[in-house]
Amino acid sequence: MTEHIVHFHCQIDQGTTERFRDCCLEAIDQGATSLLLNLSTSGGSTNFGFTLYTFLKSLPVPLCAINAGNIESMGIIMFLAAGRRITSPHSRFLIHPMNWYFSQKSVDHQRLREYLSSLDNDLARYVQIFNIETADAETKLDIFHCLSAEEKVIAAHESLAYGIAHEMKQMMFADDVKHWKVSGG
Repeated sequence: MTEHIVHFHCQIDQGTTERFRDCCLEAIDQGATSLLLNLSTSGGSTNFGFTLYTFLKSLPVPLCAINAGNIESMGIIMFLAAGRRITSPHSRFLIHPMNWYFSQKSVDHQRLREYLSSLDNDLARYVQIFNIETADAETKLDIFHCLSAEEKVIAAHESLAYGIAHEMKQMMFADDVKHWKVSGG
């Protein structure tokens, strides 16, 4: 079995999503039979976060994700795509209410309704994915409340009870493993 490690320590945006996708596909093309996703991200775009989740779920190799420091916001959706999830002892997760950035100076009623519908849909998709991927958790997290009303910082050991991570340990990478690096902006 040939495991490759993909390091993603940046925000989720169009550029980092494309570079991450390319690294994963190239690793598989070069013979990776499993991928270790070494992640630390403050999150970012909901559009690209959901895209990453779907992309990772479609890969034909087993995935293991590691929280290497902080995984926040949409980064949690990316993390949850892996079948095996590890959190480092001093890492954390952050879930907070969703928001929308406006680039226009003038917005009409129709556009505001579209934004609200999109934001509501993103909230529903996040809740659905979170609940599916943490279904076996010993402690259920009110993810809707975290995404719509009050943020939640989750320490490494707490993430185990909530089903976000499956185990907590300090990872040591093998000497002979192939590394792929995704850089931000």
